[in-house]
Order: sequence, then structure tokens, then C-alpha cells
Amino acid sequence: MPQSEDPLAEGDRLVREGERQKAVEAYDAAVDGAPLTARARAADVLLELGRMDAALERAEAAWRLAPEAPEALLLMGRIAWRARAVREALTCLDRIPETSPLWPAAQAERAEALLAARRADEAYEDLRSALKQHSDKPALWLALGHVLMTLDRLEEAEDAYRQTVDRLPTSGRGLAGLAEVCLRLGRPEEAVAASERAVEMSHGSPVARTVLANALIAVGRHEEGWAAYESRFDAYAIDHRVGVKPRSFEAPNWDGSDLTDSSILVWGEGSPSDEVCFAALLPQLVALSPTPLVLECDPRLQVLFERSFPDAEVVARTTPPATELTDRFLNWQSAIGGLAHRLKAYRNGYAAMPRGYLTVDDGKRERWRSRWTGDAGARVIGVAWRHPDADADRRSVPFRPLLDALSASGRVLVSLQRGMTDDERTTADGRMQIEPDWDVNDVDDLAARAAACDVVVTVDSLVAHLAAGSGIDTRVMLDAGADARWGAGRAQTPWYPTTRLYWQDAGGGWTRMIKRMGAAVDGS
Repeated sequence: MPQSEDPLAEGDRLVREGERQKAVEAYDAAVDGAPLTARARAADVLLELGRMDAALERAEAAWRLAPEAPEALLLMGRIAWRARAVREALTCLDRIPETSPLWPAAQAERAEALLAARRADEAYEDLRSALKQHSDKPALWLALGHVLMTLDRLEEAEDAYRQTVDRLPTSGRGLAGLAEVCLRLGRPEEAVAASERAVEMSHGSPVARTVLANALIAVGRHEEGWAAYESRFDAYAIDHRVGVKPRSFEAPNWDGSDLTDSSILVWGEGSPSDEVCFAALLPQLVALSPTPLVLECDPRLQVLFERSFPDAEVVARTTPPATELTDRFLNWQSAIGGLAHRLKAYRNGYAAMPRGYLTVDDGKRERWRSRWTGDAGARVIGVAWRHPDADADRRSVPFRPLLDALSASGRVLVSLQRGMTDDERTTADGRMQIEPDWDVNDVDDLAARAAACDVVVTVDSLVAHLAAGSGIDTRVMLDAGADARWGAGRAQTPWYPTTRLYWQDAGGGWTRMIKRMGAAVDGS
């Protein structure tokens, strides 16, 4: 790197231009002249690069130089909560006095630490108090936006992110947050515009690119979206709320090249619902004749996937990975979510997507079916109405109106909802078959229950993906900010050809959607 008279200023310039690695080198060169500040700025950039160990090394060196300096305490606190050492982070941040110019930044980091500890309500109260004194600080508004998103107070979160951008128009994180909340509020075109601006302002930050990916996929710009989705693992190193946790294997990442006579490991990512959804791409991969195809998945999916993908060696995910994966040579590896990009699955409108790719246990399916079809010719309607995330009320459908709409002669309603409340059981009494809760560790049985139905009516949940992946007539009830893969506002999804999508009413209610659903269940 060419030496400048002021390497600290040179580092700042390189950060503004998006040359982060070169900026770290400049800050390292500035250590002799500014030992604390140079190390602190290098550590911040390394955090943005996802290099936690290197950031911690510089942070500890800065802290040893001046253990009571606000700059060192702020840095240690920032790194500690990202490493899930929340108590240590709070200890450092709370030692920064209110008289310090860094106190507002410390309060913003403190709120992030509380979020990591699932103490969102406390973080909210602390931020409101800090903003009474420092309403001009964009870092506080940004942290408030993150807290409000966690609390599912989306309209307030949008205001907080706009306050951030108003005070700091170049804030890539503020713009990314604004894009994310617009997507959650069902305004994907606005989300695309905000996230494109976030990518520009942040010089390609993985967080901004991952938010952009979801927005692009939601509006149907699939080729661009899946390419941008490759940033999700780097984003996770910066912000666990946005990215996806990676797995580490020695084999090189598959680049989409010919797999004839080559082995490949495909490993699951995200939730079981994500793995089931992305598993729709496995038949296309099998057609490329890898030798062998090894599939690592959530242990709860192993039995179902073994039956559904007989051409794959299915291994249950463990931490660390099973020795049968680490002690063998494999030519390639790929995260399952990366297959959409590498297989170019979006070509011709996802024409290669299978109608049904999950194979359920026929014995279990028939046993459930026989319990529910006492009347010859009755249509079995499986129903799940409440989102599994207890904090996501806007994604759940009111039970009584849905039950009223679906109840009709010739239909047998069956609950696929786990954890029915006493009130729900009372409402359903005599109108719906209520079975013992399905076991969260026995996904194979849940898949058989869903496949035993003629139609499954459900919110976006594991039930939806299992039913749709089995090729069952599935009706998915979606809120305005549903997962981007469903496609904002669309009536059908290329991922599941036998599925119809029903969207929340424009005002946020469900009345009109429920009425249309009830009328359509026996038809198309």
C-alpha cells in the first residue's frame, strides 16, 4: 500500500470508497502515531468484513493500552455482544460516562446487546430515554428501528429508519433497515429502491445486498435476486438478524460446473421450512449425476428426506459435522439455498420445478386418513391458522371467522395447528377433528397428516411447505410482508405448482381473504 503522510486519514478515505481491506492496512500502519484510534477503526472495519477474530485482537490491544478510555470500552462492548458475550458487553458500555461524546453511540450498542439477549422491551425504554437527550444522533434512531422491528411494530420502525436517513443520508444500515421494513409492510418496489441505495452507500455491504436480494425476488427479478442472495453468509457475520448462519467444510464451493463423476455435499440452511422449500431443487441436481450426492439436513427431516431422495446419502446435521462428512474426500459443496443461483432454477419461469417431491409414509398417511373419513366422499380439509412465531401476530389468521368460512356440508375439518388454546378448542368443539399435537421432532408424521388431507389451508409455516412439497392442494394465507420467495401479491408460486396463495386484505385485516378462501376450497 502506498504510504501517505497521514495513514489514519488514508484509512478513513479508503473506508468511504469501499476499500475495506486496504483501509485495515492503512489503520495498521497508523498504530504508532495513534495507537488507540487506529486499532479501534481497524477493528470496526474488520467487523464489517465479518472477521471477528481479527477485530477482537485489535480491540483487546486497544483496551490494554487504555482500559478506561471510552473509545476502547465502546469497541469492546460492540465486539462482545456480537460474540454473544452480552453481560461483558453491557459491563463495558455502562462504564462510558454520560459526559463522554461517545455515550450516545454506547447507548445504541447497548440496545443491540439487549436485543441479542432477547430483552427488546428494555432496549426500547433505554433508547427512548437516550433520544430525549440526543435526538440528533442517527445511531440511536438506527438502533430504535432494529428494536421496533424485533417487536413487530413495523410502522414505528419505518419512522425510526427514516429519522436515521434524514440525519445521515449516507447511512447504508439505515437504508437497508428502511428497505427491510418496506418489504415487511408489503411495499416491495420501495424496498428495492431503498436497498439499491443502501448497497451504493455502503459500497456493497453484505447486509444491504441480502436485503436487496429478498426485495428483488419478491418483485420477480429472480436472476438478480438469487445472485445477490449469495451475500447472506457474509451478512450473518455482521448482523445475525439479516443473514444466514453458514456451515464450514473443506470442499470448494460448487460453481455450477459439470458434476459427472464428481461428488458434492449439499448442506441445509435456515429453518426446517427453508430446507423443505429448497429441497425442491434437489431433483434438478440429481439429474446432473453427481457421484455421490451427500445431503446434510436437520435431524428432524432425515427420515422424510431419505425416502424422498433415494439417490442421495442423507446425513443428520450435527455440530461439529459428522465424521462421515469430514473424513471423506468430496469434490464440491453447496448450501442448499445456493442451488437456485447455481442451477439457474429461475429459467423459463422455474419450468423445471417438480409438482411434488416429498414422499410420505403411505402407512401413516392411510391411518390418519381412515380416522377422518367416516362419511364416504367427504373432503378432508386440514387447517393451521396461527404463525409459529408468537411475536408475529400480524401473520396469524383469526380462528373463528376462518372456521365459519370453511365449515360446510361434505367437508371434514382437521386441525393441523400445534398448541391450540383452550378457547380455540372450545370454539372448534363439534366442528373440527382435534388430534394430539404433532411432535416437533417427528416431521415425518406431520407430513403424513398433511398428505392425508384433500386440501390444506394454512399460514406460512412448516405445515405449508410439507403439504405443498408433497403435491397436496395447498392454500397458503399470507400477510403483506410474507417471505420473498412466495412473490409479493401473486396468486401462485413457481416453487409449488399445486399451491394457491391468498393475501391479507389491503388494510391489514383478513375478512375478504377468508371469504374468498371459504368459497374456493372446493374449486380452483
